[in-house]
Amino acid sequence: MPAVDENGWKLKLSQKRPLSEVRKGYTHFVNGDVLFAKITPCMENGKAAVAEELENGFGCGTTELHVIRPFQDIQSKFLYYFVHREDFRKAARQNMTGTAGQLRVPLSFLKESVIPVPPATEQIRIVAKLEKLLAKVDACKERLEKIPAILKRFRQSVLAAACSGSLTEDWRENYPTTERAGAMIETITRTSDGPRLRRGIPNEVPVPDDVRDWEMPDTWASCSAAELLKNGVLEDLKDGNHGANHPKVTEFTEEGLAFITAAQVNNFRIDYEGAYKISGEPLNRLRVGFAKNGDVIYTHKGSVGRVAVADRDCILSPQTTYYRPRRDTLVPEYLMLFLASKFFAQQVNAVKEQTTRDFVPISEQYLLFHRIPPINEQHEIVRRVEALFKIADDIEKRYQKARVHVDKLTQSILAKAFRGELVPQDPNDEPASELLKRIQAERKNQEAEARPGRKSAKRRMRN
Repeated sequence: MPAVDENGWKLKLSQKRPLSEVRKGYTHFVNGDVLFAKITPCMENGKAAVAEELENGFGCGTTELHVIRPFQDIQSKFLYYFVHREDFRKAARQNMTGTAGQLRVPLSFLKESVIPVPPATEQIRIVAKLEKLLAKVDACKERLEKIPAILKRFRQSVLAAACSGSLTEDWRENYPTTERAGAMIETITRTSDGPRLRRGIPNEVPVPDDVRDWEMPDTWASCSAAELLKNGVLEDLKDGNHGANHPKVTEFTEEGLAFITAAQVNNFRIDYEGAYKISGEPLNRLRVGFAKNGDVIYTHKGSVGRVAVADRDCILSPQTTYYRPRRDTLVPEYLMLFLASKFFAQQVNAVKEQTTRDFVPISEQYLLFHRIPPINEQHEIVRRVEALFKIADDIEKRYQKARVHVDKLTQSILAKAFRGELVPQDPNDEPASELLKRIQAERKNQEAEARPGRKSAKRRMRN
């Protein structure tokens, strides 16, 4: 017994079971029937199928299907494409009955629906043309859907090149006298007010083997976050508020300082408008997590690895960390790119593997190593990455427009088909009026044959 499963536009007939195993109500269908899902959301997604190549010529499935059985000379696939029309599904939605979440298209709607009927031979031409055109549309969609993954790989490759030094290799050849990053950091250390002595920052961090094997330009330096904090390259590194001071949902207000969770950090941007706001006493109660304009925000819990540069003051949740660089030594935008790169992500993944959830605590972030180019090269890296990302962003915008156009193309083709504009008319075709006369005659014969059968059955029961 073929069951009915949902698969995109179509219902897939699969999972054959013996009819004897069926214990609940079912919908019976035969070869050539059009199956139409009548319950939300399947109906709205256009779930339908033509029953074909059924074992013994019949099958059954869920009761949430309407079965449309065409008369002779009405093409099953012609009806199949008709139920995919947006106008048809819109009307079906408007006529649904039942309770919220369990709305269904009533059988009366199908019986009252008006279906344009072309001559039988024209139906064949329409179906053939639709299958040819819609196959091209599907192929176009398939190619389009590859673009986001290609753009993602492109951006990752750009980040890898930027943070490996290969992106600015030619730039270094043109500026060979650039100050080494190590010397720059040593200068900052000598002129700073002394090491940051915050509790939990280790004095020394052992260099992992994979970091020791990093290949970098000889003008670059590698330092742990703890070292960058102690020598002043990072002015601060702190996550959001924990414990009793964490604001309750009831304490958020319509206006105030944006409260940034991991959900607000996406695509190198921060959604301040979509964030909760906090003000008054709940805000005054907070002691940590105050990010400033120019801080780099990193999501370290739940959705780990999202990053953006803050362009205004905000307050952080326990899901986020701010990195506050000394801007004459570490460019915020470069730091953002590095935190998004594979060099940082590989270290983060090693930490995550040691826990049962996606979480990189602040104590572990102190131990992660950073690749630091000279300050002038950082600016050049940022400039080049922004230019390349802009190309990717422009392609993505064009992809979004193309996808919308292609999504509408299917309905445009279907509408044209059922207006009689998809294939040329053939004066040699038998008029559709003759086809309808045969259908009416066939229907009367079926009704006449059914009536005596029911009376005979009643007589046999009485006898």
